[in-house]
Amino acid sequence: MPTLRPRARLLHTIGTELISSETVAVVELVKNAYDADANCVVLCFSGELREGQGELAVLDDGSGMTVDTVTGIWLEIATPHRMRTRTTPHGRRVLGEKGVGRFAAARLADSMTLISRQWGEPNEVEVGVDWRQFRDPDVYLDQVELDVTERAAEDFQDGGRVAALWERVDRPCSSGGTMLLLEGLTRSWEEGDLLALRRDLSRLIAPPDADGNQDFEIVLDLPQEFEALAGPIEPPTELMNPPYRLSGSVSADGTADLEITIPGRAPYRHQVDLDRSARHRGADGTLVSGPFSIDLRVYDRDRDAISQLTAEGGLNLSTKQFRDLLDQRAGVSVYRDGFRVLPFGERGDDWLTLDARRVNNPRMRLSNSQIIGTVSISADENPDLRDQTNREGLLQGPAYDGLRDAVTELIAELESARLEQRRRTREPEEPRGRGLFDEIDITDVAEAVRRSHPNDRALAAVVANAERRISAGVEHVREVLARYQRLATLGRLVDEVVHDGQSSVGRIRRVTRDAERVLAGADACEFRDEAVGLVSTVDKQADYLAQLFKRIAPFGGRRRGRPKKVSMLETINSAVDVLASRAAKVGADVTVGGVDETVTLDPAELQEVVINLLDNSLHWLQHVPKGSRHVELTVERLEDGALALVIDDSGPGVPPEIREIIFEPYFSSKPDGGGLGLAIVGERVADAYGGALALVNSRLGGAAFRVTFRRRV
Repeated sequence: MPTLRPRARLLHTIGTELISSETVAVVELVKNAYDADANCVVLCFSGELREGQGELAVLDDGSGMTVDTVTGIWLEIATPHRMRTRTTPHGRRVLGEKGVGRFAAARLADSMTLISRQWGEPNEVEVGVDWRQFRDPDVYLDQVELDVTERAAEDFQDGGRVAALWERVDRPCSSGGTMLLLEGLTRSWEEGDLLALRRDLSRLIAPPDADGNQDFEIVLDLPQEFEALAGPIEPPTELMNPPYRLSGSVSADGTADLEITIPGRAPYRHQVDLDRSARHRGADGTLVSGPFSIDLRVYDRDRDAISQLTAEGGLNLSTKQFRDLLDQRAGVSVYRDGFRVLPFGERGDDWLTLDARRVNNPRMRLSNSQIIGTVSISADENPDLRDQTNREGLLQGPAYDGLRDAVTELIAELESARLEQRRRTREPEEPRGRGLFDEIDITDVAEAVRRSHPNDRALAAVVANAERRISAGVEHVREVLARYQRLATLGRLVDEVVHDGQSSVGRIRRVTRDAERVLAGADACEFRDEAVGLVSTVDKQADYLAQLFKRIAPFGGRRRGRPKKVSMLETINSAVDVLASRAAKVGADVTVGGVDETVTLDPAELQEVVINLLDNSLHWLQHVPKGSRHVELTVERLEDGALALVIDDSGPGVPPEIREIIFEPYFSSKPDGGGLGLAIVGERVADAYGGALALVNSRLGGAAFRVTFRRRV
């Protein structure tokens, strides 16, 4: 019977093509040392670090191997040993399970000598591997012969190569462990390469105050010309005291217990229930990504902030030096069982799309270059977050998407706290209810000019003309903004419209097929009643589509319609109907009630206000358990004659620390919010109806917004 017969270059492919870079290859060998229960691993470069020359020794003080372990496990490609034994004798969760990481050595050098001694054993074992054999396309894997020698301990005794290397790095000589001696480097190593390697190694192990492994040390030993880069690998201390910080853990049920630190305030505890939408939850309601812990350190990059930070910390760094240091480490890294998962957090890897997100709201949102973050997961608690085969990232899927969205949601919590702190300390207090265009006004300047130059008619004419132009410009921007806001509202409704429209079209198609079946060769009189019923069904679906299009038509890009007399409750119900499928998907019970009044307004304006606020409620209701998701829209006549619409929900509500700033332009507590929704609604109500948008006490325990109409009602 024919069998598969791999060629030797299969291992070359594993070592040089699936391992994407030399840095990743070194990381894989360091992880192997960790899995061997090592307390210390030494990376010793020696000789001329040129292609085809030089050496790299990887030495650890781990458990070591016997000849049986080498031949029965280490030489097995894709061995299941680690899959079956997922915890080391010292209790570490193993990092490698695929059984191919050791072949990363093929990426680094032409040949390899393995020397290993198991603790308590009298003998050591040596294996010689010439990786060049595995590059020959004509050689089969079973034709490659390896030198495996067992002998009395030599290299692990005084005067041996292993003992000499421990002495060189000033560490106690270990009588057990493993050394890989890689000779004939496959590429040259320059100072920049070694600096990048040191930087990457310093981020390989989770920071001391994260969920890391503080019983594992990495030491880099280098030729004299690169001596400044040698020594134990440690994170830079200059970035240990950020002005803003969020740290804590997220449980499997989506509850985040956090500690937030901002300038001028003692660290405080904060609890958040993460998004409960179905796409982030399993059948049992737990996060598909699994639990995790998080630590976010955030820095302002402007000159004044950096100067203050370096002065307070006693750091002898210029603004440029601090920014360069921050650039080297910025990003949100992912750690599994204490070891980093590449490429998350690498320069240029914005896996959370923070920079793109910031474009829409630069005042509030953080950029990737401002954050040094760690997200800690584990193989046991997060089984669906699996590595890609090439060790570069996690496999895409619901678990990955859920983790990404959850981390973004937590970043939004810190952004809200940071914006509130900056508003309090750096900006003058502003009265609530100011519109988007209140600051675009030169009335005070114009009056001052007229008072100081009462007889200068030419100057007065220039000022008056400027006032008219600015007023006209603001009005034009208002009109354009209103049209774009309608288009934005329409954009948010596309999913609902497509869903409802496709359902109706599907029913029409089914009826059409039934009609064809009934009428094919049938006696017209015999099937008259059934045919009439089918035609009636088509007619009803056509009416449904017509009503659907009628509901969304006001949100096109046309200009504002003429006000007309309409029923308040009827208009509100039309807006609620537009989001009916979304509410059903969320599992929210939406009710409309109160007094019905005939008012004079553009129905599209009222519907736009309702849809924006209801859409906001439906978003936040996903943060509370199903079965307790309610929204009430109530119309009431106030004592002063004004008409009010209250939209009240049973969501998580508005945290006290941000109640005063939620109406400010560009503030949003949604992870991807632009921060203009409430501001534009407030502007629209104030401009057209002399009213206001306010946050009031909630009867349902969540957030309640009251829209007041004072004109045309």
